[in-house]
Amino acid sequence: MNRLIALLVAIISAISMAQAANAGTPLTIVDDPAVLAQLDAKGFGLAGIFGVDGKGDLKTLYDKAPAYHAIVETIASDVAALRAEMKAGGRTLYEVTDGNVGRIMDMRWLKTEAARFRLVGIVNRLDRRDFTALKGDGSCGEVRLIYRLAYSFRKNGKVLASRLPFNFNAVYSVAPDVDGGCVGVAGRWAPQLDESVDAGWLTGGPLERTALTFKQLELNAQVVRFPSGQETEFGGQAAYLMRIFGIDGAAVSEKPLENTPDAARLAEDAALKARLADYVRTNVAAVDLGVYEIPEEFLARKVISWSTFGSARQANHLFTPLFQSADFAGVDFSAMKLVRTPEALAERLDNGACQGCHQAGSTAGFHFIGLDDKTTSPLNRIEVGISPHLHADIPRRVAWLHATTDGKEPNRFRPLSFAPPATWNDAGEIAYSPAEMAMPCFMPEDAARFGATWQCGGGTVCTPLTTASGVRTKLAQCLLPKDSEDMFSGHPCLTGSIASNPAQPFNDRYTITGQFAAFAPSISRAAYTCRRRRSVCRRVSPIAAAMTGIAALPPSRRASRCRTRFAGWLAARNSTPAWRPIISISAWAAPSIAAIVLPARPTISAARITCASRCRPIHPVSAK
Repeated sequence: MNRLIALLVAIISAISMAQAANAGTPLTIVDDPAVLAQLDAKGFGLAGIFGVDGKGDLKTLYDKAPAYHAIVETIASDVAALRAEMKAGGRTLYEVTDGNVGRIMDMRWLKTEAARFRLVGIVNRLDRRDFTALKGDGSCGEVRLIYRLAYSFRKNGKVLASRLPFNFNAVYSVAPDVDGGCVGVAGRWAPQLDESVDAGWLTGGPLERTALTFKQLELNAQVVRFPSGQETEFGGQAAYLMRIFGIDGAAVSEKPLENTPDAARLAEDAALKARLADYVRTNVAAVDLGVYEIPEEFLARKVISWSTFGSARQANHLFTPLFQSADFAGVDFSAMKLVRTPEALAERLDNGACQGCHQAGSTAGFHFIGLDDKTTSPLNRIEVGISPHLHADIPRRVAWLHATTDGKEPNRFRPLSFAPPATWNDAGEIAYSPAEMAMPCFMPEDAARFGATWQCGGGTVCTPLTTASGVRTKLAQCLLPKDSEDMFSGHPCLTGSIASNPAQPFNDRYTITGQFAAFAPSISRAAYTCRRRRSVCRRVSPIAAAMTGIAALPPSRRASRCRTRFAGWLAARNSTPAWRPIISISAWAAPSIAAIVLPARPTISAARITCASRCRPIHPVSAK
């Protein structure tokens, strides 16, 4: 009994210490499904943006909200145009199929009673004040509400519910304090010791309605997917539609994408491209800092980003094909923190565009997926709802908020989106943490173009995996040495090259060029090239074993189950923040198929798990 009392006291003390430690720490994200469901019911749902009351199903929204209706029709037109382009390039797409063929989003998901956009996250982006100030905007940055397409319907007596890779990001400007500053605004995001982060605290503080003004609705949606059974060497492909909509009552406008050039128009207009080069040369210090606003005349209003191997795909590098090193000859890079060469300048610009950021450091093309609610089966549930980039960027945002709350000038530098976490201070210095297993890194010849970057840690070495024609920087990751005793199943073991097709990125071709750290004597498309022949369970940590379900099995069954489940877990972990293990399973891609979603940061591994053609189609007709 005394031991039980002592244990309870210890637990209570630990909780109290944790609460005290967190008191005053600014909140950067809200992802608790229960809290978000309450906010959704209090008028923070997507339907509220369009002035529609009710349960928020998409049939009602499509029928009653002219602005939503117009947005859906714009998306439908974009998807139809992409489909026609792919068909002309020899790639036929299908809405409903269980074959190894290309799949395209079924637009009926955006206007069915069975679907709605669920609030999955709230993001504190007061640090965006650095950008809004460039336009003379006196607001205190932004607050973002993230919505993800979800479905739920009953069939054969069972409720089928999951989510689809289609996100809307509702962006709100935040009003400043009475004196025009942001000290009070930033302070409202820091709960005190006696406060808990619930719907009441949020609506009475950071989300107080009179302080928020709707700005725009941003779209990131996976609209095309080629399964891995069809794209056997690429391991599948996917295309993501990205847009920004302005909404004024029933009227909808198409807004330019921040720092994302209209590459096709610029390639055809030499004078326009020359003016963009002039802007870059004049603002190279701002580009180096990562806080800049390319003028609207150069920007695109619609782009498609591409995966897999997203950070290596030429289609996601918009500036590199436009400019040569000679275009920035004479630029003085000596005082720059990050950019030291024209090649690094182009890479910095590439990474600052929508495709560059969302295909380098994301999870399946997204930075905020959100967690599943209780309606989702435990076998089909997201375990980590944010991307590696967001995980790494949170310390920077916290440091920015602390400085602002204290009335100090914050550190405004933005790292590359695939950088590891860092320690920040107000003086402008940052110290990167060593990159962990399978995190991106620069090969020495690429690192030489940049200023201070980061090193591999944990006994790993920077290893090149993929090159792509038209892209100057190699895709490399921090991996174990090839002869390491710690080698495990699921560790990347193949190298390759991508033959880029600038006019038709969906026809890019990946070729395996070699192998390293492999257990198989040669490359095989039928066997598990990167997998140990013997059991890997002896190397499974207790946390990993618990996460993969291995720990629950009797010893006699652990070895065989370990080979199939733990290798998949490791393949998934390669693109996930190292601080938390993951089995990331949710509804797939084009919204007519349910399948496994794995992080999109590319790892060349034969242990990659995919649903491929084994998934049965789910489409709006079956929801009737």
